[in-house]
Amino acid sequence: MKKLILACLATICSMAAYADNPLYETGPGQDSSFVRFLNASGDKATVVNGSAKVNLDAKSEGRVSRFYPVKAGDKLTATVQVGSVKTSVEVIAKPGEFVTIAILNKGAGLESMLVRETPTDFNAMRASISLMNVDTSCAAASLTGGAKNAMIFEAVKPASTARRLVNPVSLKVQGNCGTETAGAAVDMSQLQAGERYSVIVIPAKKGHQTFFVRDSTS
Repeated sequence: MKKLILACLATICSMAAYADNPLYETGPGQDSSFVRFLNASGDKATVVNGSAKVNLDAKSEGRVSRFYPVKAGDKLTATVQVGSVKTSVEVIAKPGEFVTIAILNKGAGLESMLVRETPTDFNAMRASISLMNVDTSCAAASLTGGAKNAMIFEAVKPASTARRLVNPVSLKVQGNCGTETAGAAVDMSQLQAGERYSVIVIPAKKGHQTFFVRDSTS
C-alpha cells in the first residue's frame, strides 16, 4: 500500500514538473527516494553535481527545485554556490523518503539543513498541504487560514515539517513564529485535488518570511 501511495504521488506531481537536467542517477522504483533543494539564502543560488546544474532564484517558488528521484541508501553530494561563497552538501535518503536540502546564510558563509518527510497518505479527492520550518530563529512555526482563520498547523520546530489533507478550496494562509507573524499572508489560490503543496517559513532580513510551492517531481 505504501509503495502504491508513493507511486501515485510521483505520477501526479510529475505532471507539474518543469524541465531541467537531473542532478542524480535515478534509482529502481522500489528503492527510490526524492531530493530537492531550497534556496533560503536571500540571493540566487546554483547547485552543481558533475555536469548537471540547477539554478535557484531568490523569490517565491523559484527558490525551490523539483524533487529528483534518487537511489535510496546512496550518499549524494553537490556543491552549492551563492555569489562567491560555496558549500558542499551530502545526504543519504531512506526508501520512500522525500528530503528537502535547505541552503541558508551562516555569518559570511552558508550552511545546509535537511528536512525529511515520508508520506503516509494520499487522497485523489483532497489536496495535501504541509508547513515546513527552515528558520532556526523560529522555534515554533504555525499556520492559520481559511474563512475562520483556523489553526492548520502549530508548534513546527526548525528542520521539520507537518502535513495534512484538506478540501480543494481557495485558501489564504498566514505563517507565524510564536506570537509574531512570519511575513505577509500567502494566497495559495485554488488548491487542486490530488496535488501536494509546501508552505515554507524561511529567514528574512527583518524577521521571517512565508511562501508556498506546489511540489513536483521529475
